[in-house]
Amino acid sequence: MQRHLTPLALSLALAFAGAVHAAPDEKDKPDLRATYTKYEFRIPMRDGVRLFTAVYVPKDASKPYPFLIQRTPYSVGVNLDGESHYGVDYYPKSFGLPQDFADSGYIFVKQDVRGRYMSEGKWQEMTPHVKAQRAAGEGNESQDMHDTVEWLLKHVANNNGKAGIYGISYPGFYTSASIIDSHPAIKAASPQAPVTDLFMGDDSYHGGAFMLAANFDFYSSFTEEVNPAPPARERSRFDYGVADSYDYFLKRMTMSGILGELQPKQLAYLKPTIDHDSYDEFWKSRNIAPHLKNIKAAVLTVGGWFDAEDPQGPFTTYQSIRKQNPSIFNGLVIGPWTHGGWAGEEGRSLGHVRFDSKTSEYFNKKLLFPFFEQHLKDKKADKAIAEVNAFETGTNVWRQYAGMAAGAGQNTYAVLRPERHADVDAACVRRCCV
Repeated sequence: MQRHLTPLALSLALAFAGAVHAAPDEKDKPDLRATYTKYEFRIPMRDGVRLFTAVYVPKDASKPYPFLIQRTPYSVGVNLDGESHYGVDYYPKSFGLPQDFADSGYIFVKQDVRGRYMSEGKWQEMTPHVKAQRAAGEGNESQDMHDTVEWLLKHVANNNGKAGIYGISYPGFYTSASIIDSHPAIKAASPQAPVTDLFMGDDSYHGGAFMLAANFDFYSSFTEEVNPAPPARERSRFDYGVADSYDYFLKRMTMSGILGELQPKQLAYLKPTIDHDSYDEFWKSRNIAPHLKNIKAAVLTVGGWFDAEDPQGPFTTYQSIRKQNPSIFNGLVIGPWTHGGWAGEEGRSLGHVRFDSKTSEYFNKKLLFPFFEQHLKDKKADKAIAEVNAFETGTNVWRQYAGMAAGAGQNTYAVLRPERHADVDAACVRRCCV
């Protein structure tokens, strides 16, 4: 029977499958097996929990390389024919980044976060950075990242002593959370569409309204499991029994009726988000924004104007880092994209609306790649990256804005000035940067 997936479910499918960038056809890409050697480690954390980590090291040992890390709750297994495989013999078709990264050479690190798939420990929704009492196996993301980087520096040969981290959506949250009190070797981070405060505009509640269809579809597949264990051979999806999930909700009407057909493991993460329908301590403890402090890395946060899942996260992350870490480079990129669209689409259009250029290619080649090359390899960019790069729809041009000293004003509009475009009105700047 035909089913229509919600945007959130599609983003989850993308996360499991690995991001596919607007790049040459897969058959034209070099075979990573020929240029990289894969290792698998179980890296010990300070509490004894071991996190499963796949490491891909360039075979060319003529020069040292930086680490480029992704931490994910969606499995670091290699997806082949719809199944996720672990083992050093399995290689992905790409690292989920533009081909420029693989060609340039990095030590790519993929890690199952605590309590997911092949990693030990207990997983927590939006891991609270501060928790009075942690249950057995629970951890702290910045500590787990610190311990991971420390171990990698000591045990993976031919590294240059620098590390970067990136991720989209939930991996975007892990990027942000991992750089609090950051390890000094972490020089660059790019939280992309980062989940920041689930209640305040990200995923769970938008303007106080619970995002029922999106969250129901997500948590029916993102379930509580016994770990460490590889993914099931076939990832089950909820069978709505109708062509359109709207009809499923309309027929049941009440929340008890809607949730009645879910298994206990499908309710484990979903039910608390429904029960806590006000901004109580459950949500406040999971808001990472107030804790984004003592960050030593350069940061480039990314978001999309048309992101239906995490429209607020990039702005909150950028603003919080800017306020609490005034001495670092803190950039923001906002383009005409849906959730993670810069990683899976050309960005030429959205429906019938055209943007007159490959906006994703511009971001990846002119901003993201130079950002990591500069901070992890000391390669000077052809042009300095502005603090804010925002795509202006309608005129279909990229606008750049330079930041002034932190504390110069009470809102972002007051502390940003256009670099080159004096014709940009105040309303545009406010839309871009608030």
